[in-house]
Amino acid sequence: MKKLIKSTAAAVAVSTALFAGAAQAQQKIGVVDMMEVFQQLPQREQISEQLQTEFQDRFEEMRQLEQKVQELRQKQERDASIMSASEKTQLERDLEQTISEAQLKSKALQEDTRRRQNEERNKLLGKVQDAITAVAEAKDYDMVLESNAVTYMKADNDLSGAVVEKMTSGN
Repeated sequence: MKKLIKSTAAAVAVSTALFAGAAQAQQKIGVVDMMEVFQQLPQREQISEQLQTEFQDRFEEMRQLEQKVQELRQKQERDASIMSASEKTQLERDLEQTISEAQLKSKALQEDTRRRQNEERNKLLGKVQDAITAVAEAKDYDMVLESNAVTYMKADNDLSGAVVEKMTSGN
């Protein structure tokens, strides 16, 4: 019985010492709103313009195919009464072929633009992560969380503005 009381007392003493130490060593935790950071970055607009330029020829090709489909449909409606059966059949085939070509090229263009957007977004995300690390180290934060993982925080723990500033200044 005495051993049980002594071991319990020792355990309480150790626990008290640990909790006291933990209370003194509070961690400094920052929060970053990633959506806000991305919306404020000028690099986002530059990337958008870069991708627009990169795919400009293909967008123009799609516009021309869509215009051709529209012209073929108009011709089909306008000239149906004066066309022979073979001309109607040929026009229908041309229309179907053009529609198929447009659909294939549109799908490929969407996939390529989505892939490139993801590549550029991931590059930018890496730079944002580096900026978050630099800001956290400069301000002596022990941990930084995304705002969507936090239910409450003090405004002075929000590092979003500092991260945007770091990204725009390049320092």
